[in-house]
Amino acid sequence: MNSTLERLFRLRFSDFNCYDEIAPYAILDYFQDVAGEHADYIGVGFSTMEQNGYYWVLIRTKFEVISKPKEYSNIIVKTWPKERGRFDFDREYVISDEEGNMLVKGISKWCIIDAKTRRLSPCKGLNYNCDIHKEENFPGPFPKIEDFDVDGFNMVEGKTTYYDLDHNGHVNNIAYARYISNAIQFKDDEKIKSFEINYNKELKYDENYILYYKKFDKIIKIKGVIKDTNEVSFVSLIELE
Repeated sequence: MNSTLERLFRLRFSDFNCYDEIAPYAILDYFQDVAGEHADYIGVGFSTMEQNGYYWVLIRTKFEVISKPKEYSNIIVKTWPKERGRFDFDREYVISDEEGNMLVKGISKWCIIDAKTRRLSPCKGLNYNCDIHKEENFPGPFPKIEDFDVDGFNMVEGKTTYYDLDHNGHVNNIAYARYISNAIQFKDDEKIKSFEINYNKELKYDENYILYYKKFDKIIKIKGVIKDTNEVSFVSLIELE
């Protein structure tokens, strides 16, 4: 069984901002599409996991833009899983043009939650029905973003909506990137080199959140906090060119 999956997509106008830069949520959306399809293909998709009392949770993701994708162009999105850890499962991604030139490379880290206890599960019986592709976009460990205080940060408030939810009943990972993209006012000469986000605490339907952000030269730090509990929902780092 194939250890990789490749799919052809055509980039949409809605994938880009007003300066013709592809949005972080668009890249993560393409990652999510191919990851879900490949997980089904190798026997660890949503339906199979649900039947066995488990579900996947994304805890960390990162991408780096190598070359700027262009509106309405065709792209090839490729994905493959890495060797499983005890509790975590990494997956790699590459977005290329039709000539095979790399545009974006990415990685995501997943874990498995027991549907009854809502706790992490090692799920020792879970195995991929494929060989492991050895290519790595970011060799070595995939560390989490260290927490930081938000003194002097800009603040934006928001509320989750019904269409932000995924099959598990919490806010889909794409929505967090959209919250960030909508909050930060980018200038026309500011281009994203890399985007990274850690998902610490799930947001739920109709929940209020506060998004803090601040630019430090070429780095933007972002933190999302659940308003009612003051718990950290997500932290993110954006590196500008």
